[in-house]
Amino acid sequence: MTLGRAVLAFAVAAGATSGACLAGPKGDAAGSSAPAKTGSRGPGDRRAEVRFPKGRLLLAEIADTPDLWARGYMFRREVGENEGMVFVFPEPGFHPFWMKNTLAPLDIIWMDDSRTIVHIEAKTQPCKADPCPSYGPLRKVSSVLEVRAGTAAAEGLQVGDRLAITVPQPGD
Repeated sequence: MTLGRAVLAFAVAAGATSGACLAGPKGDAAGSSAPAKTGSRGPGDRRAEVRFPKGRLLLAEIADTPDLWARGYMFRREVGENEGMVFVFPEPGFHPFWMKNTLAPLDIIWMDDSRTIVHIEAKTQPCKADPCPSYGPLRKVSSVLEVRAGTAAAEGLQVGDRLAITVPQPGD
């Protein structure tokens, strides 16, 4: 095991993780049972605007609570071409993701405080059996964007690119 993998394994074991959902502590996704209502994301319909460097705009669901971080795109059969989910964390941290109970392939994009891309995991496939691998950078990040698999390549995204993300405050 490389030092990088050891650090990532430690972060997962410590429970500092997320789902395509954030990877859950002890190898379990928090709230891993199927949602009661198909397509339901929970309270509110807040969306973040995400603008890629070439100018393309998409609307992303906002995951800004532990429940939404844990659920992510679990149990969804598809992600639309102009859809995404942005995970917003209250402070920078290690946020490895996994594909447990995630049915659609995704591109997962980790960003720092300035929304600069620090890591891209492209065409991440659904996990079909435990143990599910975790993905992510070996550095702290403040937000993560999940989009339909192939989006990062189609947009030419690279580490060092900056995304413009506008997250409305609750009540806006």
